[in-house]
Amino acid sequence: MGNEQSFIDQIAANAGEDPAVVSRVIEEFCLSLRRGLDDYKGINGDYIGEQLHWDISNRAFFHLLGFLDLFSEKYRWEPGSAREYVSRLFSQDEWKPFSQEYFRPETPSTAAESSALDEFCSAAYACAMSLMSNADYVQKELPNVELPTDIRAPIESLCSDWIGTKHDVVHELAELKGSTNIEDRVRRIMAWLGEDMVKLQEQVRKLEELAGSDDRFRLAYLLVCESGGNILRSFVAAGESADRVLEDR
Repeated sequence: MGNEQSFIDQIAANAGEDPAVVSRVIEEFCLSLRRGLDDYKGINGDYIGEQLHWDISNRAFFHLLGFLDLFSEKYRWEPGSAREYVSRLFSQDEWKPFSQEYFRPETPSTAAESSALDEFCSAAYACAMSLMSNADYVQKELPNVELPTDIRAPIESLCSDWIGTKHDVVHELAELKGSTNIEDRVRRIMAWLGEDMVKLQEQVRKLEELAGSDDRFRLAYLLVCESGGNILRSFVAAGESADRVLEDR
């Protein structure tokens, strides 16, 4: 960074406070802001308009709203995006304590249920991301392999379905823990993923028959089969973790 001050050092200098104190205040503010938004019920559920402006100074509220406006312009954010950043920028050992501090202390029984649910969320998210990454890969490589038009179109449609399911699953996972119908949501997620597995198996079967009759189409079969295998492994893991969640309830 050279001679430039860090973000925390700049705030400390402006406020005339010790950087360590500023760092701790920022940490506690971010944690409390997240909890406040998560817990707030209120009249219309509008945490920002009904409550937050009472909890912080007018100056802080004004600049926070400005940040949110800029954020909405610069980022295409959706539920689950935070997990992508955390997974890319930190190891599990680094971020796990922060996740644990966010949730309130639990009884042994609810802790076991929460652990099973956490495992399911991680596995289902991994399966959703596998759908996305393998769809991207197949879409990129499909123009390079030989296929009849009537077979190519369903594979392109399958990839679009995978991407759509990824978005649906990630959105549902973002609302899962705070819901009162967890079992229904878990079953819904697995049903969405299961529908894609059925479509995948159908396309793999058709490609296998095609490749068996003409070697020109073998590369297309291998492309979809290998990508499908990646997705299937993550689907099995999600299904096993879903069973543990449903057994605990």
